Amino acid sequence: MQQDIWPQIILGGVVAAVIAAIITGRITRSIKISEFRQKWIDELRKDIADYIGVAHEWIKTYEAVNPIVDQAEKARLVREKVEPVQRMAIVVLARIKLRFNPFKNRYQREDNEFLLSLGDLIDPGKLPEDNSEAEWHRLADQALQRGRNILKREWEVTKQPSQWF
Repeated sequence: MQQDIWPQIILGGVVAAVIAAIITGRITRSIKISEFRQKWIDELRKDIADYIGVAHEWIKTYEAVNPIVDQAEKARLVREKVEPVQRMAIVVLARIKLRFNPFKNRYQREDNEFLLSLGDLIDPGKLPEDNSEAEWHRLADQALQRGRNILKREWEVTKQPSQWF
């Protein structure tokens, strides 16, 4: 009778080991996904801040150069001052855009509104002739709020790894 129990004990041990391996694998995977998501959030946060700073520098430079009447001087300043800052802003904006899912998803509208609001910060056509500084800051605050909402949304998903199973 004792000999008949050993196969059951061995089988039970194997089943327990397999279940433990599956659970450990899932936990390890969820921790790794959480780490990647946290890195994504941190890098997006940094890029948003960098972009706001560069966009502000660009709009200030543009506004300083745009009224210049001497076309040769204006062209030189655009080449030397405006375009380098504009390129930096475009690079950071592209890096931000590349982080978002381009395919249809439940957050696509919110994500697209955020990305468009960032683009508005380097579009002089979005600013009135008078009081453009105040309007730029209003647009920047609007973009930041949208960014904060997305970061909060992603953080909520990151801190709930059980939903990934």
